[in-house]
Amino acid sequence: MGFRKNKVEVAGITDPKLNGLHKEYGENGLPEKTDETTSSSSKEKEEKEPDPPKASLLQLFRYTSNVDRIMLLIGIAVACGTGLGMPLMSIIMGDITQNFIDAQILATNKTFPGYNATLHTFNHDVIQNVMKYVYLGIGIFCAAAIQTTCFLTVCENLINRLRRNFFKAIMRQEIAWFDKNHSGTLGTKLFDNLERVKEGTGDKVGLMIQFIAQFFGGFIVAFTYDWKLTLIMMSLSPFMIICGAFISKLMASAATAEAKKYAIAGGIAEEVLTSMRTVISFNGQYYEADRYDKALEAGKLNGIKRSITVGVGLAITFLTIFSSYCLAFWVGTNFVANRSMDGGTVMTVFFSVMMGSMALGQAGPQFAVLGTALGAAGALYEIIDREPEIDAYSEEGERPTNVRGKIEVRNLRFSYPTRPDVEVLKGMSFTAEPGQTIALVGSSGCGKSTIVQLMLRYYNPESGDICIDGVPIKDINIEHLRNTVAVVSQEPALFNTTIEENICYGREGVTDAEMIVALRKANAYNFVNEFPDGSKTLVGDRGAQMSGGQKQRIAIARALVRDPKILLLDEATSALDAESEHIVQQALENASKGRTTIVIAHRLSTVKNADKIIAMKNGEVMEVGTHQELLAKKGLYHELVNAQVFADIDEKPKFGRMDSSSSSARRRLSSANEKDVKRLKSQISGVVKKDEEDEDEKKPEKQLERLKKG
Repeated sequence: MGFRKNKVEVAGITDPKLNGLHKEYGENGLPEKTDETTSSSSKEKEEKEPDPPKASLLQLFRYTSNVDRIMLLIGIAVACGTGLGMPLMSIIMGDITQNFIDAQILATNKTFPGYNATLHTFNHDVIQNVMKYVYLGIGIFCAAAIQTTCFLTVCENLINRLRRNFFKAIMRQEIAWFDKNHSGTLGTKLFDNLERVKEGTGDKVGLMIQFIAQFFGGFIVAFTYDWKLTLIMMSLSPFMIICGAFISKLMASAATAEAKKYAIAGGIAEEVLTSMRTVISFNGQYYEADRYDKALEAGKLNGIKRSITVGVGLAITFLTIFSSYCLAFWVGTNFVANRSMDGGTVMTVFFSVMMGSMALGQAGPQFAVLGTALGAAGALYEIIDREPEIDAYSEEGERPTNVRGKIEVRNLRFSYPTRPDVEVLKGMSFTAEPGQTIALVGSSGCGKSTIVQLMLRYYNPESGDICIDGVPIKDINIEHLRNTVAVVSQEPALFNTTIEENICYGREGVTDAEMIVALRKANAYNFVNEFPDGSKTLVGDRGAQMSGGQKQRIAIARALVRDPKILLLDEATSALDAESEHIVQQALENASKGRTTIVIAHRLSTVKNADKIIAMKNGEVMEVGTHQELLAKKGLYHELVNAQVFADIDEKPKFGRMDSSSSSARRRLSSANEKDVKRLKSQISGVVKKDEEDEDEKKPEKQLERLKKG
């Protein structure tokens, strides 16, 4: 039983991806929660990252141009004018009120000698004040239009540049950073956080400045006309100011928490939508919908708390404002009755303080929006300002010409940043001469694919070096390095566009002739020409409209247009059927000619022609040699070959029983399997005639090769 378990693991019968889905959805497609999932989620809760610092007001407008700054200054000046225009209306209102009071006094005393002249004066004064209203209204209208235009224009320009720089900064980060940051969360930040910044840098800022100017203008006018009544009305203002500041602080923190919750929900949605086939195949729709609902529920609760905070704060603010109005009328009427103040003055002071207080109350939500924008901008600027360990945009480093393709791996040690306690490579060393094909073989998790990722410098090793033509890759310009090295992975990622554009992604400025050559080398030219639209055919989302073999060959063509000196093949045929594997294997052999090639494969039949085979186990090199040399050593590679041959033999009768349509084919397959089993048993048990061993010492190895091919 122990041998059988080892056989299944080596042969690649158990698929870790299927195991992961089995754990997530259970045997019957029902959602299950494993201990591993629970522990990982609890660890995430325990190790919460600190919130990013808020951006300052100057940082909020850091992506404005000189023209934008001029428009911003104009907008601020005009917003101040708009705000000051409102208290001026209280002066006009006070004057008109006094005109009517004077007219009422005259109406009660018509015998007054100058009655007619005074009545004419009243008419003239009222008309003048009405015209002042008209002129002031026109001025405020024009100022408000200019204010809104300036701030919205600056806002759109700012958000456009911020969106571009944020996306560029994401593209700049190293792969280790993406391991820790979910793509769905980044997508939510790209849209949700930017929308909040947009709200906090547009006309809301203009309104905030307008209300502040209105507040100060109102109280300046009130103090100018009568300081006593103004101070009495201001007695309740400290409560209003404290309440407004408290609301702004709570709004900013609540908005940040709400954005985080919705970012988690966005990550869940992105994950599910990009894996719909898997979700549907396991009947996971209800589970995923429930998971998304729970994430939204958390965001909804934060939104409700924020709304309650705003509602209570505004209620207290307006209660304070109207309480001050009551106090003003009560005291003001006494002043008028005592003839210590005119009625017009009372009205001017009252309306000035009222407009100033109302402006302060209206400025509160604008401050809250600005605080939210500062919090959202802080999260964006944290990513924008982050200096990656491996900078994809760096211009530093050597750009060697005439690269021959000699690869030297020297004492390489490495652990993934997300699992620093698990050492994947433990002193790995090997050399690949220019033009050689090197195969890395071993069981899953031994570090084969890690070598490919380190070759492309997705990560930096903890110790040791990888050198190309004697130059450590850490000293080579990162862009030049990735132009020199091309990779074809097990699951090629095709973009939702045409075949032509997918191939052109390999290198800018690819000509039609170069594309045709690449397609021919990749054995893709014929099937591409069979499509009605040829290379203009859309491949679908992630290449969904192409078969596995077609996607793989397009990916090979995309790698070949770069004309790389080093080619990395990371299990490029492991997910294909036998026919597609044969075609793609031919394409890979064509692609490998004249290039240093590192091949990673579970199916050992694809690496038997390699110039050098490196057998790995637990991150260490166990054996190095050719196919025949390693078989003769009877070591790890020999065990891998034996295990895979046994797996193939066990599988073949199953497939034979499934084919009930052809009895003759079944008989041929059965007899062939019986012969294979007899040969293998005789080779392993040692029951082989001595004279046959003398004739050909390598006969068992040839039998293994024949079985392996079959």
